[in-house]
Amino acid sequence: ATRPASQIASVNLSLLDSGEVPSAVRLGQAPAGFPGAPATVSASPTGRAPATSFGAPPPMASAQPQQAMAAPAMPVTTMDAYSGGDQNMISRFSTMRALKDQGLVTPQEYATRRQANVGALLPLTSPPSSAGLDRPVPTTEQISGRLRAIGRALELRAISVSQHAAERNMILDALMPAAPVRLVNPAPPPQGLLEAADMVRRLEQLRDSGYISSDEYTRERAAIEKAMQPEAPKMVSAQAAPTSLVDKDKAEKVEKPKGPQPGVHLASYRSEKQAEDGWKLIQRRHRTVLKDMEHEVSKVDLGKKGVYYRLKAGPVKSAGEAKGICADLKKRRQFCEPATVGG
Repeated sequence: ATRPASQIASVNLSLLDSGEVPSAVRLGQAPAGFPGAPATVSASPTGRAPATSFGAPPPMASAQPQQAMAAPAMPVTTMDAYSGGDQNMISRFSTMRALKDQGLVTPQEYATRRQANVGALLPLTSPPSSAGLDRPVPTTEQISGRLRAIGRALELRAISVSQHAAERNMILDALMPAAPVRLVNPAPPPQGLLEAADMVRRLEQLRDSGYISSDEYTRERAAIEKAMQPEAPKMVSAQAAPTSLVDKDKAEKVEKPKGPQPGVHLASYRSEKQAEDGWKLIQRRHRTVLKDMEHEVSKVDLGKKGVYYRLKAGPVKSAGEAKGICADLKKRRQFCEPATVGG
């Protein structure tokens, strides 16, 4: 049986007064940065919650500390080491870790959401992460407070199980999607020693702060160092080379059919150089799918949107084969659409 509205309101007011539910995050009011949720239970705030640093636990009015409410505070120097969009992205991983430590998400939920977006931390050795992780995000206190508030509303039967699940999933997906819909473009390898040094320094900060493991650090650093090594010259045997210009022309005519052929569109870039670097990265990550396919970069003028360079690969035998390749690449979180090449 549902409880009387007066009883629910009385309980909510007592929770707010005791500090168990932060006044800045009360039922029916979503924290800044998240879409608003339906106001099922509301109460007038007794006062504004004091601002706290990122990752700090919500303020407690009770003299007895509550272990379940405490969130491990991140050292200020940890977040100060990052700036701009990188800081916003790191704060999302920090908040997810805090939610796991507080028991607000299960270890399996944490692992799933982290794995789907770890490419933001390890761009050269992991699939691309969800787009938008560099956008500003509410503080750990706001998010954990909101999750506790809707959990208490469920206990009071002020909201249904489905309403609780819907809002909880909305909050967690806005923080770090478990199944990203839009992915960022694959990150190109470092261009020059200075950029490589910056990537290594960032990688060491992530390892020292506990955002990545030692194994992940080792693999990513090896990828950075490999990108800095000069490519070995390709050796062509005398037997494989055409014996004459006539034979070479015949071979090219047989190998390259005329006209547009089925292929796949893999990504779009702002410059031709970015597209060439992107091909090297995509080919290295998905060699088992792309195999010996060749690539081409085509310039496209989209008017007000600007000029883009589309990276395509092919040719393949049929449009059906192109669809199959795209299906395999999408399972590996790589953008792909059937297209034509050589036209």
